[in-house]
Parts: sequence; structure tokens; C-alpha cells
Amino acid sequence: MIHRLQSERLQQRRGSILPAIVLAMLVSGGCLALVLNEYWLASAQEELRSATQAVALAAARQLASDDLLQQEMDPLQIATNCREQAQQQAIRNPVVGPVLPQMDVHLGRVVFDPATGNRQTLETDYSPNTVIVIGHRDRSAGNPVSLLAPLLAGRSAADVTVTVEASITNLVDGLRPFGAATVPAWPLAVLEVSSDSKVQTWTKEIEQRQGTDHFRWNDQTQQVEEQADGLPEILLKPKGQQGTNNLYLVNIGSGFQDDVLERQIQYGWSGVDLEPYEGTFSLKPGPLDLPATDNLSGVPDETLRTQMGQVRIFLLYSMTTTTEGNINVHVTRMVAGRLMNVSASTEGPQYVIQPAVVATRTALLDEEALYQGETTGNPYIYRVSITQ
Repeated sequence: MIHRLQSERLQQRRGSILPAIVLAMLVSGGCLALVLNEYWLASAQEELRSATQAVALAAARQLASDDLLQQEMDPLQIATNCREQAQQQAIRNPVVGPVLPQMDVHLGRVVFDPATGNRQTLETDYSPNTVIVIGHRDRSAGNPVSLLAPLLAGRSAADVTVTVEASITNLVDGLRPFGAATVPAWPLAVLEVSSDSKVQTWTKEIEQRQGTDHFRWNDQTQQVEEQADGLPEILLKPKGQQGTNNLYLVNIGSGFQDDVLERQIQYGWSGVDLEPYEGTFSLKPGPLDLPATDNLSGVPDETLRTQMGQVRIFLLYSMTTTTEGNINVHVTRMVAGRLMNVSASTEGPQYVIQPAVVATRTALLDEEALYQGETTGNPYIYRVSITQ
């Protein structure tokens, strides 16, 4: 009888504990579902932010295209190209699974008040310099983020939205590697001006548009084609008779070592290359005299031939000086161009380059010019950055 009474009491105790266990499991499951959903949404938010930033940067780079150098530039066409580039980039960035986010693209122009330093963005398709991209996966776009354990969470989906602004400016005063990114520049210097009318110079052939126009770059095929495109070209000769050359290889921390020159021509200037300049290459303090050579044979020429169609920053020089057989070039400006053709001659290799626009995060903003309200900057080099 005692044993039977103990069994009955144990069964009663178990019966009273069972609902508590079930309740505890439900509460724990609900808490776990909330934690998992918060983590899932945080991951979705971060993926969406990365995707939106990629779209904004791609669109902003499109604003700084070679079209800006055309004599008859269509600013509204540039805006259209920017939106098309944004859409092409958007389809490469799914968020939390195979679902693509909705990307709303707004173009505008950033205006600074030099008196107050305040920044204002005006939405416009006419000569924009900023892109605002709103990335969202939500019910309004028909693609909300599905939640884990929807029964325990009490809802099946949630909205995630991110806003990113990327801007461009050509008010730059230097170049510096950005994180792991190198400066997209070649260690080359091109003659800026000359009193000899037979020598091709950047000012005459490119900026005064007296150069030939035989080549164009096809964005679709990623190839150089023999066809006019409205951009003039300059023929560069590193060696010439009676000093008629207009191209030099310059020492940007390379010491003219073949392995360093090969890397610089392929990938640009690194932080190590710019250590002699305290990590930043700038002409704002004034022109620089750089060691140079007119001998591009061997590795420099062979590597340049692999760069057909590539756009890079390079330097302009106004004169040369020679001391004990060592050549120095007087560097005055930074420009950018695209290599269109390489040919051989009895004097050595010759290169055809046309002007181009580079939009890079390694360009340094000239804050003084910005806050003074200057509007004229370097037409070839733009800084692109996330501004919001």
C-alpha cells in the first residue's frame, strides 16, 4: 500500500511538471527564434549594405567616364549610362540567398557653401556628381527577407532597407594607396609642351585637339578598335633623334629595377613605392624633379604591351636636365590616358595613348579648394568615395 501511494504521488508530480516543461520549451524556442531572426536580419542588413555600396560606387564611377572629355558631351546620356551601370551591378549582388534586392537610383549634384561649409544635395540628371542608392528587400518591392521559425517568431518576413551615397570630385591634390588598393598609375612622364613644333606634346595633341583619331575602345568587347571616337591621340616615343623623344620612364621608388617596374606597370604604385614621398604623391607643393630614363626596352616595354586598353594615371613634364649622365624630368601635372596601340620603329617602340578619366578611391581630396568653392579641378582624375 505504501508503494502504491508513492507511485500515485510521483505520477501526480509528473503531471504537474509536464505543463511547466512544455511552457519552458515554448518560451526557450521563442527566445531562440528571436535571436536567430535578429542574427539573420543583421546578416541581411550587412549584405544589403555591401551590395548597395557596390552599386553606388559603380554608378559613381560611370559619372566620371571618358565621355566628359568629348567636345560635344551629352550630360543626360551620362546620367542614363550611370543608371544602366547601376542595374548591371545590382544583378551581381543577391542578398541572403538568390533573391535580388530592389535598387532605387537617384542622381544629384552636391553643392558646398564656402561661407558656411554646409553641404547640400540637389537631385538632378544634369551634370550630376553624386549617386544616392536605396537598396531594399521589403514588402513594397515584393521581396521581403523570410524569417527563420516564423511560427515561433509570430511573423514570416521582415523589411530591410539601406541608403548609400557615393560622390565624385576632381578637386584632387595627390594620390595615396587606399587599404590594399594600389594607385592606378604608370611610372611614365609625357612631354607637356615644347617649342619644337615637330614634337608631339600633351598640350598640343590632346588639349588643343591637334592629335590624330584612329582608335576607339569598345566597352562591350573590351577591345581596341581601329575607328575614330572623338578623342585625340598622341604618339609617344621614348627614344628619338636629336632629342625629339616625348616619353620617359621615371623612378617612383623603383630604382629602375625590372621586377618593381613590372609590378608598377601591371598593378600601380604601392605604399612601399611611395615611402620616399611619405606615402603620398602630390604636386600641390610644386613641381618635382624625378630621375628618368628614355630606355624602355626589355621588361618595361614587354609589360606595357600587356596593358592594351588599360586606363592609368601618369605624369607630365615640361623639361629635362642632365647631370653627369643622369636625367631628371621636371614634373608639373598628373593626367590619365588609355593605351591604344604599340608599334615598332627603327628608333624603338612607340605608343599611342588617348586621354581618359580615372575615378579612384586613391585620389586625395583638395579640401582647401573644396571649401573655397573652386569648381575647376583635374579633368582626368576624380576621387570617388562613399559620402554617406
